[in-house]
Amino acid sequence: MKLRSNRLGSVLTKFLWADIVLTSILMINVFIAQVVGVGDSFINYDAVVALVLGVNVLIYTIIYLVWLHKVHNDLREMDSSYPITPGGALARVMVPFYNLYGLWNVYATMATHFKESASSHEAGKKLAIYTPIYYFLYLITGFMNSYISFQSDYDPFSFIWLLTYIGDAALVISYILIIKVVTTGLMNLSEQYMKSDNEDQASSSF
Repeated sequence: MKLRSNRLGSVLTKFLWADIVLTSILMINVFIAQVVGVGDSFINYDAVVALVLGVNVLIYTIIYLVWLHKVHNDLREMDSSYPITPGGALARVMVPFYNLYGLWNVYATMATHFKESASSHEAGKKLAIYTPIYYFLYLITGFMNSYISFQSDYDPFSFIWLLTYIGDAALVISYILIIKVVTTGLMNLSEQYMKSDNEDQASSSF
């Protein structure tokens, strides 16, 4: 079967790599500011990079939600008993406070489902490893970003900002790994599904 989520996952990954590049530039800016100091031009340049990063995050967040919906469409098409619907997946990651449980539940359920099939078992094992790492980084970076937003002495070149950039980059990398392994698991399940479907059609023709 043709996977609805496959192409969009590739697009999403490209935006995530762009996020890492932009975040790396901001990290370098912090080092430059600490070593040689900054002027107005450099501050404006840093602000533009941060703005581009913010727009990029907004775009890939929207793409992610569409991708997640399509992933669960694919899963339900191959197995109608899959416990999370596309709408249920979106609710789990979008509803405040509920998403603290929902994010874990979405990927843990997917990992368990993958491990039940021989063709996607390896992908399920990897996803089971990546999920707690992603969840931990999600909580830590969320806390750090909230802490910074409440600081009155805003300094984009302080050490805490450098830590935040490092945490954000690590989170995005774990995000990329999850997308890659989910795509692999779905492709393996799809091949198995098509093989089983062809065998059923062949047996019914006799």
